[in-house]
Amino acid sequence: MKFAPLSRFSVPMLSVAALTLLAGCGSDYQKPSYVDPNAQGQVAGTGIESQDVNAAAMQAAQSIINIREIAQAAQPPIIIITPVQNKSSSPVDTSLYTSILRDTLLNNTGGKVRFIDRTTAGFNQREQQMQEAGEVGGPAAANRAALTYNYILTAELQGIAMNSSQGQSDYFRIAFKLVNKNDELLWTNAYQIKKEGKESAVYR
Repeated sequence: MKFAPLSRFSVPMLSVAALTLLAGCGSDYQKPSYVDPNAQGQVAGTGIESQDVNAAAMQAAQSIINIREIAQAAQPPIIIITPVQNKSSSPVDTSLYTSILRDTLLNNTGGKVRFIDRTTAGFNQREQQMQEAGEVGGPAAANRAALTYNYILTAELQGIAMNSSQGQSDYFRIAFKLVNKNDELLWTNAYQIKKEGKESAVYR
């Protein structure tokens, strides 16, 4: 079977049709909108979302500031944060929990707690070495020793997921923990959520 060749009028007509089709597709585009991270948005699923993380961290902050080791401390205790263990099937960035908790305590407790940030340790050591070698200006700290901590703050995320013909169900429990150098558990605060829905969303 042979196809008839396109006439010289066919190409412009096809181009116009293609442009019309593209314009029609573009008219369906909706500009993304800003929403309150502490409230549930229109795009929601049964997994962990921003409002869940914020609520859990705020609850933990209000609890930990009242424990004896912090409220009655003669000097503001120094805390170091260790990675959160994610034992659930959710791909959530669990460092959000401890980051929000840390920021809340630093900015709203009047200096009742202090935190160590070891992410800059290598840079500080290199700067000290350069000062001692005279490669950069400024006085070098004598016998510089890294600050140590009094307590370890961490958390553990657990979960149960279920699928059936009726929909999706997800349960999550995030437990914050404060531990001393003797591995003694001094404080814990758990936050639980359970969500059900007919359709599951893809989290990444």
